[in-house]
Amino acid sequence: MSAKVILVTVNSKRKNYGATAENLSAVAPNIPLGLLGTYLNESGIWTEVIDSDIEGFTIQAVIESLLQDAPVLVGVYAGGANPSASTMSMVGVIEFFQALKNEKDVPFKTFVWGGHPTVLAERTLRETGSDYVVRGEGYKQSRALVDHITNGKSLSEVPGIAYLDDQSFKSTPMPDLIELDSLPFVDWKQMNPSKLRAHNWHCFGEDINNRSPYAIIWTNQGCPYPCDFCSINNVFGARRYRFRSMERVVEEIDNLVNNFGVKHLKILDELFITKHKRIEEFCDLLEERNYDLNMWCFARVDSVNPEILQRLKGVGLNWVAYGFESNDEKIVEATNKRCKADVSNTIRMTRDAGIYICADVIVGLWEDDRSSVKRTRDFLVRHEMEWVNIYPGFGYPGTPLYDRYLTSGVIDEPSTWDTYGLYSIECNPLPTRYLSSSEVLQLRDEMFSEYYKDPQILNMLEGKFGYDTRQHVEKMVEKPLPRRILEPGSEHLAVPAGGVLPAGSESHKITNQAMVI
Repeated sequence: MSAKVILVTVNSKRKNYGATAENLSAVAPNIPLGLLGTYLNESGIWTEVIDSDIEGFTIQAVIESLLQDAPVLVGVYAGGANPSASTMSMVGVIEFFQALKNEKDVPFKTFVWGGHPTVLAERTLRETGSDYVVRGEGYKQSRALVDHITNGKSLSEVPGIAYLDDQSFKSTPMPDLIELDSLPFVDWKQMNPSKLRAHNWHCFGEDINNRSPYAIIWTNQGCPYPCDFCSINNVFGARRYRFRSMERVVEEIDNLVNNFGVKHLKILDELFITKHKRIEEFCDLLEERNYDLNMWCFARVDSVNPEILQRLKGVGLNWVAYGFESNDEKIVEATNKRCKADVSNTIRMTRDAGIYICADVIVGLWEDDRSSVKRTRDFLVRHEMEWVNIYPGFGYPGTPLYDRYLTSGVIDEPSTWDTYGLYSIECNPLPTRYLSSSEVLQLRDEMFSEYYKDPQILNMLEGKFGYDTRQHVEKMVEKPLPRRILEPGSEHLAVPAGGVLPAGSESHKITNQAMVI
């Protein structure tokens, strides 16, 4: 190995997560960053990974380290533990490149990659000044880019990249996706699970103050469903759902448990539980080992059954996150989620298996009004969900929802990306037909706060998890999140109900019709 590559994340947690960054949010390993690092190293390219989010490095500290090491190529990853994090992470990525421009004689080339840069490659190039955007998953692309820089390979032969040639935008065809079982394991010694921390709710109970060590595993990539608000398939260029062998998955769990003492595990897959023999195989392999695990995963309300839930509970799956989205069936149907299930029955079978529920809902889908939001809130309370993630509506670039809202005049093209941070002071979500973006955000924040101040919910949490967990939750909602658009005199920052076009205009009428699928 000779030429050196350094892959970095930019620490923008304080901006994106606000007050929750200190001790409520997870400190999570960046799996795409780690995978690309080990892939390049095993391809014979000397590669170092700097995860600033974990290490707490400032942008200037990272730049000084890069200038000292003088690699040939620096890759900046725009993304986090979830695909939606790619857009809000652009806040830090842009800030990084602005700071880098102040340096003289920068000895390396740069690229940005991730879901957001993939779908907005030209804009990313222009607003960062990066030499390249690596589009897609990045493995074959970045390896070929190193070959271009070190061996003079023609840039036109480097697949899946974008660049500016005398300010003219250029891009090359995407390569085939990589075979998932050919990917090496993340270097967990470098990632260091002892520095990582699980979500607070993941450890409700006896481990509420013992959330480390922590790790994330993955068994598949992509998702077969076409939910129009989801950006999971941005890096793949189409709707994909690809599997990693369960033998490889459990081999990685072996390493984490036996060499790093990991108990708390997140399963990264956008859709893990399916009615498929792979899940039975996962259970077979873990039942042989009898590990003491505390895992959580994502599922759809129509992708589970009692038998598989009971088996998963037996191997340490204690939480399932379901995307309920709304308690209004018509509002859910309009998102193209294509989900038909008896929600109450799914909740019942999950509880019967002894598994806790993380309920994901969205306040701010197009037909939402105050009454529909209240019905969703009442649904959560009625079923006493152990944890709730309440999101305002966001239009992520690359999604059908974003494209439709833009073309219909509901929103303008965003001028900045800091409005996408759920906990950020700058958060400014989508409006609905009936609610402005400020009303959406206020309803979202009130719903979350009221839920965890409700005596019924607090008593439930204390009964299931103990008094320490109740105290933790009470402290969590003591102070409201600061929000710019909710401050007096900031009304002009909000997107009005119905969108940016004047009410009554012809285009606005088309918008109102187009929003309901």
